Amino acid sequence: MFAVDSNRPRPSRIWAQVKDGVIVAVRRALARDPQPFGADAGRVVEVTGTDAMIGYLVDRMGNVTPRERRTGPIPDGQPAYLEGPPVPAPMSGPLSVALTSAGIVPSKDPDHPANWPQNKAKKQEGDNGGPEHPQA
Repeated sequence: MFAVDSNRPRPSRIWAQVKDGVIVAVRRALARDPQPFGADAGRVVEVTGTDAMIGYLVDRMGNVTPRERRTGPIPDGQPAYLEGPPVPAPMSGPLSVALTSAGIVPSKDPDHPANWPQNKAKKQEGDNGGPEHPQA
């Protein structure tokens, strides 16, 4: 016969070792154990439930995201869920045929946060009458 808890899964936590904002190793440990990389591992974040893999990017709060054609780490102060280049989906189906025949071609993804009206940079006039740097 089986013991009372022999077939029950043990709760575990998943940990990721991060170097320069990129996940370099992922390990699993029991929930009651400390992180498995040791004290001199550098930055270690818990990624339980995120499907994190080696090569994913991590922001300063510990959020993870796929690389998505990005070449460097997420800039400090920007969250992982807003960073990244927009990937517009190609138009398909009868609607695309109708829009293309009417000369309407989308130039950018309107759903990406960088294209929202409230996120557009505002230009200011400088002392010399020319445009200055946009507001932060």
